[in-house]
Order: sequence, then structure tokens, then C-alpha cells
Amino acid sequence: MTTVAVLGGGGLVLLVLVVLAGDRTLRKGGPTGGGIADGMGSFIDVFDPARARADRDLRSHDNQGTVTPEPDEDDRPVRVDLASGVAKVRRPR
Repeated sequence: MTTVAVLGGGGLVLLVLVVLAGDRTLRKGGPTGGGIADGMGSFIDVFDPARARADRDLRSHDNQGTVTPEPDEDDRPVRVDLASGVAKVRRPR
């Protein structure tokens, strides 16, 4: 029984020290705090992989561009004037 109490107390003290050191490191920021914060942030990949995948997908939309340019007024092959009822067809070059 004494062994369990000593090991439990030692484990509790160790846990408190780790939490305090981690909290101080995260609050301090800078180059050392950023690495730990990134490492702690990767836990979402384990516990909620669907959300992590969705977050990565949303971040990838920032790098997307248009595949083809949108057509200008002059690029349209068919032009319909509704007021006069006339349709002009231009053949592509």
C-alpha cells in the first residue's frame, strides 16, 4: 500500500511539473513555444481526423486559381439581342 501511495504521489508531482513547464513554454512563445504548439495541435489528427482533413482541405483552397479565364464579351460565340429578336453566331477562329 505504501508503494502505491509513493508511486501515485510521485506521478502526480511529475504530472504537475510537466503541465507547468508546458504552460510556461506555450505562454512564452517564440521559436521554442511554436514547435510545441504545433506538436500539440497535431492531436486533432488522431482524435478527430475528419475535422483535420476538412481543415487541410479548406487551407488548400487558398492556393487555388482559375483554370481557364472567364470569357469576355467578345469571346462569346452566340450573341442574342432579346429586344430585336436577332441572334448573331460567330464562328470560332
